[in-house]
Amino acid sequence: MKKWGLLFIACFAIAGCSSKFVYNNLDWLLIEYVEDFVELDDEQEKYVSDKMEQLSEWHRREEIPNYIEHLDELMALDLKTFSEEDLQAQETKIQGHSQRIVARVAPEISQLAQQLTDEQVDELMNSIRVRHTKYKNKYQNLSSEQVRDKYAERISENINDWFGSVTDEQQQIIRNWTQDLYITSFDWIEHQTKMRVEINALFSNRLNKRYFAPHFETLMFDSTSYYAPQLEQKIDHNRAVANRYLVKIINSATAKQTKYYKSELQDWKDIALDVQ
Repeated sequence: MKKWGLLFIACFAIAGCSSKFVYNNLDWLLIEYVEDFVELDDEQEKYVSDKMEQLSEWHRREEIPNYIEHLDELMALDLKTFSEEDLQAQETKIQGHSQRIVARVAPEISQLAQQLTDEQVDELMNSIRVRHTKYKNKYQNLSSEQVRDKYAERISENINDWFGSVTDEQQQIIRNWTQDLYITSFDWIEHQTKMRVEINALFSNRLNKRYFAPHFETLMFDSTSYYAPQLEQKIDHNRAVANRYLVKIINSATAKQTKYYKSELQDWKDIALDVQ
């Protein structure tokens, strides 16, 4: 269920205060986020602000109506008869939403990346390294069962976000789910190391258009091509497992959980209508 919400969280940024206020100030919110990784100069901040203003107008005009229509579709679903085919159809639709946004912002991100100084690139790479180190420190000394416990905790939290609670039956489904998963934490640690090398090479060649353009496009639109074969195999397996068990949980939703789920979607629709 959480995967449905991630799209709308990404598209509407953060909720809590006035959704329209947040939406109308996405430029400085984005700058604040970017500066968690690298400090921008005044000219770069103005570039981000100007591009975000254009993006917001496009997003309101072209994308928000798509989200409203999709939210209505999600609210109309019969959770008792929801199938893996239905889930895959919804995932495809959500991927379409996100791919349109990526395609729209990629040229601006490319332009900004090429404006970074050597000092900013060093700062960015250090920020990425710090985040990757935190992930490594979190998982590298855990046993398989401890990792599965973390998986179960995360799944339960995600289900709880959309159902309001998790029943005993659903908790057992989650336990079975995590037992069927391949552990990928060490694969991700290796992948993150590999990606730091790729990203560093990308920025080192940011002024070489013959190198930068195709590698940037791959990073933005085909990032899974960087997966090692073993990681890709595990991801495919875990996705199939997740789809199977997620559908079981959806089918087991109580009347109270169904009401909560629809209420959450209605809240997101209200946000969409507010910023439209």
